[in-house]
Amino acid sequence: MIVVTATLILLTLMFAPIYVRAEVSFKPIDLAANVKVRFGPIRVFDEQIVVKGKNLLCNGTVDADVDVTTLDGKSGVDLLKCVTVDKLFVTVSNNICNVSMFAIAVENAIIAFTVATVCNLLHCQVCAQCLPTSDVSQIKVRTLASFSVAELSFCLLKQGVRKWIRKSEK
Repeated sequence: MIVVTATLILLTLMFAPIYVRAEVSFKPIDLAANVKVRFGPIRVFDEQIVVKGKNLLCNGTVDADVDVTTLDGKSGVDLLKCVTVDKLFVTVSNNICNVSMFAIAVENAIIAFTVATVCNLLHCQVCAQCLPTSDVSQIKVRTLASFSVAELSFCLLKQGVRKWIRKSEK
């Protein structure tokens, strides 16, 4: 009986969803983004990314300069498949000194159409708004995503096997 209970507890912990909150704030004028990822009250990742030519200058949790031309677009595809987006909130803030109110109204109509389409495709809670501001224009995206330890472990194992097979073929 103890073994069965321990097995059930282990399976529950392996397949229980783990929720992660991510917030991205993008300022188009500066070509800069702030990325914050939290696991409950714990800040996991806090990064400021600035685009300089073909390089991404990262300052925060990871201090690095990344050349955009050397990035492999297929490297993290398997890991993204195990993440489920539960909620997505998008806020577009435009400086009212630079953008007319007609443009903000058109943006609201486009956002409403896009939200309806995305809700039907992703089956998650999506909220979007377009706000006038007197500050710098920016786009904020907040998301609540979940994954389970079993899915993540399987994806990492599958990716490791693929890399091992490629190395052994060479």
